[in-house]
Amino acid sequence: MNLVVDKADGLKVVDCDNHFCEFTGVHPSKIKQGKLFLHNIIKPIYREEIMRALCKKNSPYVYFDAEFIDKDKNEIFIHCTGQNYENSSLCRLTLADVSKSQELQQKLRKKAKEMNYLIDLVTGGVCLFKVTSDMHIEVQYLNEGACRIFGTTKQAYTNRNYRLDELIHPEDKSTVFQAIGKAMATDGECDLEIRTIVHKGEYRWCKFNAAIQRYDEDNTPIFHAMITDITQIKEAEESADKMSDMLVEMFKNLPDPIFCTSTDDIWQLQIVSEDFIKFLGFTRSHIFEEHKGRLDDFVSEREAKFIEAQIKKQIADGKSTTVSRYSVRTKSGRFLVVEDRRKLVKQADGSYSMICRLKNMTNSYSEMF
Repeated sequence: MNLVVDKADGLKVVDCDNHFCEFTGVHPSKIKQGKLFLHNIIKPIYREEIMRALCKKNSPYVYFDAEFIDKDKNEIFIHCTGQNYENSSLCRLTLADVSKSQELQQKLRKKAKEMNYLIDLVTGGVCLFKVTSDMHIEVQYLNEGACRIFGTTKQAYTNRNYRLDELIHPEDKSTVFQAIGKAMATDGECDLEIRTIVHKGEYRWCKFNAAIQRYDEDNTPIFHAMITDITQIKEAEESADKMSDMLVEMFKNLPDPIFCTSTDDIWQLQIVSEDFIKFLGFTRSHIFEEHKGRLDDFVSEREAKFIEAQIKKQIADGKSTTVSRYSVRTKSGRFLVVEDRRKLVKQADGSYSMICRLKNMTNSYSEMF
């Protein structure tokens, strides 16, 4: 919509196009007679502001936003641009109805607030970041969960350029930058476990999953990251690893030839004691590298099949301890008759393993004949 107003005559409309006439509902002849003033169709609270914008000295161009009243008494949000005539009190204005755009912006703002609220309810961390030209990881957004993980607040990171690389454990920085660089090159994802600094000397283990969400106006990728605190999990894993190492070490040092297998494959050695190694006479590497930890490589094929069927039958009959006898070849080439006594042990996942003990029965067996 286009119109011309006279600033010296109370912003009287002196000329306009048909669109403006339709908007106001005033006939063109009435406008030519000077019957319409701009103040008549502007919401009162904007009048003083508009007058200042139009009458600003040494300003050939005019810009303002205001709510206008249309012919149906609706309040329409209008964006106005104008140009003052040189050496004249006249000003040409162009009006654009941006009410729909404003409504959309308001809805988007409301939706964004709702989304931010919902994101803050997520117990894990949500983060937006980009890699700057000087190779820093600059934070764009953190939700409440991420703030807790990084030991900061929303106010703290918005008041300065917050850098994620300053919060990553020095030993993990190289891994993070390599993963981000690969993701930028391949448009892939980062999937890492890293340590972040909460306080000086205090670190927290985090699961870090990130991918490119969009590109900014400089074609710099903006990453969206999900960060989950896995400190307790890592501590539990570390504790379990220590316990496992302790049990393995203890098992190795148990007296007598002792070994461990699963119930699915009774000949596949999992752990063996030092006395078991000495009993066979072979080195540990010979057993586990050359023979892949297969005890049946040292037992005749016919006998191994028979013993396997026997042990599995005893298990099927509900016995928690199985006993069998067979011959084992030692490094000297001599076959020793052994008693194989196995105890079923239930694992945490519900599966079973067998702790097995060999007893040399060669002499007792010979005395029987």
